[in-house]
Amino acid sequence: MAYEVFISYRRAGGEALAYLINEKLTQMGYHVFYDIESLAGGRFDTKLLEVIDSCEDVVVVLPPNALDRCNDPEDWLRIEVSHAIKAGKNLIPVMMKGFEWPKELPEDMAQLPNYNGEVATFEFFDGFIQRLQRNLLGKTRAQQTGRKDLKHVLFWSDFDHGTQAKIIKRLALDEGYYVEELVEPVEMLSKPLEHVYAIVLIDTDVTKLSNNDLTLSRINQALVSYVEQGGRLICTHDLIYRRTRNEGLQNMYGCRIKFFEARESVRYYKTDECKESGRFASLPDEFVLHDDEICWGDVAPDVDVYFETEDGRALVFGREYGNGMCLWLNPGDYKEFPPRSILKPEKEFVALLRETLTMEF
Repeated sequence: MAYEVFISYRRAGGEALAYLINEKLTQMGYHVFYDIESLAGGRFDTKLLEVIDSCEDVVVVLPPNALDRCNDPEDWLRIEVSHAIKAGKNLIPVMMKGFEWPKELPEDMAQLPNYNGEVATFEFFDGFIQRLQRNLLGKTRAQQTGRKDLKHVLFWSDFDHGTQAKIIKRLALDEGYYVEELVEPVEMLSKPLEHVYAIVLIDTDVTKLSNNDLTLSRINQALVSYVEQGGRLICTHDLIYRRTRNEGLQNMYGCRIKFFEARESVRYYKTDECKESGRFASLPDEFVLHDDEICWGDVAPDVDVYFETEDGRALVFGREYGNGMCLWLNPGDYKEFPPRSILKPEKEFVALLRETLTMEF
């Protein structure tokens, strides 16, 4: 495997952060080298230098006193860092709470403090990862040449990262997909959306895509243009509710959510239109999700309704728009927590989401 990012860390004090950085960057599509065996055994494997040679970026995790042993020429952290500097790699020092640069460093690693670094905090970890990514020179798998078949998915939700990560894991998408998680919706404006296969936006708590009116308008415009040019947009519940003020998305979806009704259990019925289309074939004709609420509004005549309530209110629908497709799912309403359909997540919700990502249109 070819790697893009090498994580160098002192096991004492830095192991937990190194692990989390590895997990996050891997989820974002980077091939990360994170060595455990050599460090656990207290030995240095010279093959690690070959891995550093193959990477563009070297992330150096620095807990308190991380550089105290670097006067020893045999210290493995010094060996890694000095080799990366000599090889001209992009080093990114990650400074943990309590770390201080020593007054002097060995000559072969004296330039380390001059590289652009980041201060890491567990309290604002997603923001730290976002800043770290901006310093990386290496490209994610979707940006690499020779893998045009990869389906790049942007994924944002308005609840905790752990629940979001669990949903993505349960989707069990094959290696042809990879999911990049967004910390804030505004990040979409910096992405090359023409190369993005699908965008998933899960809004459970009347969360605006931005509290800045100009930025909100720009995000709406970008998403509408993305779908017009052939993109696939999947959103849930409150994203086209009137109070989130996404007028551009409401017009594109052909629906403005105006009404809601509390229901702990929501029974979904597959429509004749859905059966005839062959879409959502993995789902039964009738099932229950614990969404805590249904919300609805009038839909345009060309909107395809795939699932509805017993009294005909749309629960899942889609609309072809330009060269692309926008799809909407009812789950669900955030009270003290996201609804059970999302929090668990219930298998039918996962199946709905997977089908919207994989269906042909």
